[in-house]
This record gives sequence, structure tokens and C-alpha cells, in this order.
Amino acid sequence: MRLNGFSLEILVNGEPLVEITEPTSKCKNMTTGPSHTRKSITAPEDPSPMIHYAAVQEFGTRYAIRFSAPPLSCQDDPIKVFLYVDGEYDYSYTDINPLKLGETRTCFWSKNRDKIYYFKFDPTIWSEEDDKNRQSPGKILPFGGPGAVSVYFYRAQRIAWNVAPPPDYNVEPTVVPENNNTRAIKLSTQYEVQSVPNPTITRFDTYLQEHGPPLAVLHLHYRAAAWLRARGHSFPSARQMIGSNLTPQCIEVVDDQSSVKIKQEGVTIKEEPVDDLYSNAAGTGTRRRKKSSTPEIIVLSSDDEDHATSSKKTRLLNNGYSRN
Repeated sequence: MRLNGFSLEILVNGEPLVEITEPTSKCKNMTTGPSHTRKSITAPEDPSPMIHYAAVQEFGTRYAIRFSAPPLSCQDDPIKVFLYVDGEYDYSYTDINPLKLGETRTCFWSKNRDKIYYFKFDPTIWSEEDDKNRQSPGKILPFGGPGAVSVYFYRAQRIAWNVAPPPDYNVEPTVVPENNNTRAIKLSTQYEVQSVPNPTITRFDTYLQEHGPPLAVLHLHYRAAAWLRARGHSFPSARQMIGSNLTPQCIEVVDDQSSVKIKQEGVTIKEEPVDDLYSNAAGTGTRRRKKSSTPEIIVLSSDDEDHATSSKKTRLLNNGYSRN
């Protein structure tokens, strides 16, 4: 998806997933607020009238998240980007500047950098009926939400380091409460965990402090391809895409309510049968990690594919915003 120069994509096997847009007026059960941008930190929000969906063809596949900012947004000051998956994050941020306008993330990291948590699509973990701490129906999380990848772009300033280490935290799959807002989320993000021997953390002299509200907030909701087709959308299956030389394009599909645009990209994975997509959802534990009201941040310089590169430089720094 692209919104006023800011972009967000989900990649499988290096290729962006097919994307579909629908008017937000048609989507009564959104798990996030609308995507939006603003011209400056003092300007009002300009909300997008559309919700963006990425079509997931198969459970059990790893994926990556690619995001970028337009050059003009960081020509004077850097941009600080927070990534949320299903409303969760790993207390890290990405430094966007004229020399680096984008980043691709494949995983979250543990606090001590001794574990890598690769993103993977799997059946949703539903909360138990007697879970007293489950999210109430209709509640929208302060950052991101179930079934969505979200990025927040902040204007920032590089200042001297003067922070404490981050709080203890665990990277765990989000447990989703089953209600009218979430029932369509048949898959969510689980993690493939890989241990890192002899991890190292390098401290730096500066970090980025964000200022004001975000310049852009992008939410890319991911759903099973079968669910999107059941809503009347038509797009190539993974089998049809394999071996094809389709170039990226947008086509317009008309359903019984409104026209929607579909972004076609190559996908090199097989399609999950409809019955499997709707029968694999799992209901397991409901353990959640606690969050600090004033968390600090670990900065990642990179999160390349394997633990051989896990010694790349990182830094610890203050979060700088409230999660109220």
C-alpha cells in the first residue's frame, strides 16, 4: 500500500502479496483506526477513505515487511519508524534518513538479542471464554491491531544518549478475542524462534527522539485469500501466478456494493483450499506479556535473515511516547 509517498508491503518469497482495497465505509468491523497522513506535526490528520488488505494464500509461510518514506519527509530531520504486528512490537525502531529511505523486517528480537522471532502466518489463537483479561469487543488497540501490520512514522531529532535498558518483555503471539470485529481473522502472526549463540549488543552515543504525532500511520490488514474471494473479490490464485510473468498493475473489480482496486503481484506459493483455510483456526492458551507504561527502546540497525548476522550493531534507547 502507498499513502502520500509512504509505503508498506508484506512479502512472501520476496514478492509482495496481492493487495485489495475497499472503502472504509464498507468495513464496519475494523481492528485498527484508519490509515492517515499529515503534512506536518501541527497539521490535522488526513485519513484514508480506503482499507487495504493483503491476500494470504497459505498457512505456515514466513513473511517479511517492507516500508519506506518519501525523500522530502526526511530531508531536514530523520524519521523514526515503529513497526507493530497484531498490535505487538519488540521495543525497537528504524532510522529513516536521506541515505536510507526504507527497511525490510523479517523478525522481532528478544531483549538480550539471544533469540530471533521470524514472522509466520498461522491459524489464529483465540482467547478462552473465561479469559478475564481478553480484549473487550469493539476495542481498538492504541497501536495497530489483530490481523494487521502497522507502521508509525515520526519526525525525530538525533540527541545524546541518556537512557536506561528496556524493560523485560517476551515476544509472543497475540491472543485474539473472538467477537464480531475479529471473526474474519482466521490467521494471524506466530513466530519461528531461533536461538543466537554469543549475542552482542553495541551501545551508541546518540538515539532518535520523536516529536509530535506521527506524520503517517499505515495499516495493512492481512486475510486469507478465500475470505477475500468470499467477499466478491476476484484475483489470480497462487497456482495461476506460478511461472507467470505478470507485471505489477491495478485492475478494477466491481462487486455488488462498490468498485475496488486490486494490486497484482507475483506470488510463488500454492493456494490453500477453502475448507482448510476455514477449519484450521486453533484455540489455545491466552498468555500475554505485560507492558511497561514508559518503555524504553532497542534500536536495530538490521534484522537480516539468519543468526550469522546477529552480531550487527544495536542500541538501547528511550521510547519517548506514552502507550495510554
